[in-house]
Amino acid sequence: MKTGLSMRRVSAAAAAMAMACSMVSFEAYAYTDSGVYDNTFVFADSGISVSNEAGSGYKITGTDLTINASGTYVVSGKCVEGSITVKKGTTGVVLILDTLTLTSSSTAPVSVNKEAEATIVIKGTSTLTDSENAANENSTDETVADAFEGAGIKVKSGSSVTLTGSGTLNVDGSSCKNGIKGAATSVVTVGESASDTFTLNVKGVNNALAADGELVINGGNVNVTSSDDGIKASPDDDDTESKGTVTINGGNITVNASDDAVHAEEVNIFGGDLTITAGNDGIKAENTLTIGKTNGSGPDIDVKKAYEGFEGMNIVLRGGKGSIISSDDGMNAANSDVSNYTFQLDISGGEWYVNAGGDGVDSNGNMTISGGYTQIFGSADNGNGALDIGDRGCTLTYSGGTVAAFGMSGMAVVPTAGTYLAFGSSSGMSGGPGGSGGFSRPGGPGSQGDQGGQSSSSYSITAGAAIAIKDSSGNTVYETTAEKNANHVVFASEELRSDVTYTLYVNGQSAATATLTGQAVSNPDPVVEPTEPSEEEENNETSAVYPTVTSIEYNETYHQFRVNWTAVPNAQNYGIAVYLAGKWKVVTQDIPASTTSYTSPKLKAGQTYKMVIAAKVNGVWDLNKLNSRAFTVTVK
Repeated sequence: MKTGLSMRRVSAAAAAMAMACSMVSFEAYAYTDSGVYDNTFVFADSGISVSNEAGSGYKITGTDLTINASGTYVVSGKCVEGSITVKKGTTGVVLILDTLTLTSSSTAPVSVNKEAEATIVIKGTSTLTDSENAANENSTDETVADAFEGAGIKVKSGSSVTLTGSGTLNVDGSSCKNGIKGAATSVVTVGESASDTFTLNVKGVNNALAADGELVINGGNVNVTSSDDGIKASPDDDDTESKGTVTINGGNITVNASDDAVHAEEVNIFGGDLTITAGNDGIKAENTLTIGKTNGSGPDIDVKKAYEGFEGMNIVLRGGKGSIISSDDGMNAANSDVSNYTFQLDISGGEWYVNAGGDGVDSNGNMTISGGYTQIFGSADNGNGALDIGDRGCTLTYSGGTVAAFGMSGMAVVPTAGTYLAFGSSSGMSGGPGGSGGFSRPGGPGSQGDQGGQSSSSYSITAGAAIAIKDSSGNTVYETTAEKNANHVVFASEELRSDVTYTLYVNGQSAATATLTGQAVSNPDPVVEPTEPSEEEENNETSAVYPTVTSIEYNETYHQFRVNWTAVPNAQNYGIAVYLAGKWKVVTQDIPASTTSYTSPKLKAGQTYKMVIAAKVNGVWDLNKLNSRAFTVTVK
């Protein structure tokens, strides 16, 4: 029998089996300390000493050092009133800060002037403190106002700075304004690569680590403390040239901010470990917030405290994992400054945990969930929902992944498209002005007006209760511990079947039953799911040629495996499926014909998978003798 392959994500196993065959490298040019320097300077309160007074590329005025030519310069010492400036337009400058303590009350301790370029290498432990009078910024004396820099490191318009090294750098703007500040069209890069080991501690009474143009974090240990925003890229209203983007590719980042922890026009977080404590939003994008890569990998984000966890006009979650504890919405696709815009929240991958005091996952427009694993605990009051979308015809489309949403019935929202279970009836109350609440739209699968197979029974869940969802055979399809009180549960997974009645258990007692509601929605570019051939079909002899496994290699350190197989003549590409819950589920279908190997990501040691490799020839997937071709892999 000929059949096709169908791309379906595999709940818990899919998260483990999503393969990352290639990694995007963010490695950049890496500074190497050759030990050969153009000059060495030592700061003291009385002045600056220089190792080569006859050398060029610098100017000293009292305790102010100006670099005016490319080269590598070492700076050390201690001075209570000194500064370093890279002259306008000067490029190719490397500043090695080797145990330097520098304070300035008249300018920034380090300034990179317009159109200049510098790499700051952190060696030993250095401290830069901006002790300027914050009132000088608005002084009626133009000379005083123009001289104000307001940052420990000031990166002026059109200039760029890269921080790297292996030491510790403390940048303190807590008594003036900013820690590190890039002006219009500037680029501030923290870390040349994920392998950077330096520690950067930044404090600011305004913004701690900011650039109006581009702020990129590739590596290092970055600790940010701010009385306003922590990490920021938000140009002034009259700045039409700056990008206003924050991009995080790596690093161990801790942010403690009184306002937003991360705030930019565009926020892209592709890697790194982030720990966030915020007085306002954890991560806020005025436009689009993108987290994770298309291959499912990404950052590890822990929002320990925030008013709202993630916010943006468009929120795109593609990979990684995150935990959000918020006093209001956990995730919110919104922007109160924008009107006549259809906001969008898309979850296609990653592992997400939300514990919200308001709506759990909310879009003031549409929402789509096509992959990943998302667990949501919404507010324990009836004024918010675990899931929420905008009014006036907005949609919540489920087509893949696992979603478990716990909340109260008063504002409960279920998918408008896709299949799901809903335990408990909802009131169908509509949201408030602006389309931010629940919805009541009659008709249509999954709308509040047609609740299909969801349970109408009443029950209650209390915080700390053991929760389980089981099928009619007693198999557990989901279990967790309740974070707060709830009386409405929405659960969606590709493993659910339409001919099965599911039961919600609370502390081991049956609380409600439900059957699958709605119609399945296909993910983009689907192919047909492989089925288990009958014994007769297995015994049929064919002339087909299919891949044969030649070896399986193991990496015990990272709990990965690599499968190698023989090439199939005229193969267009290869696909791999895993056998779970009585069905073959496709993991990948896009392995190029030129590749005859498959490498897993990090998995859990001891797990065993039954797998099969298929080849697509002349537009058809060859699945003959599927059972006899299958092989098993036990992760070491």
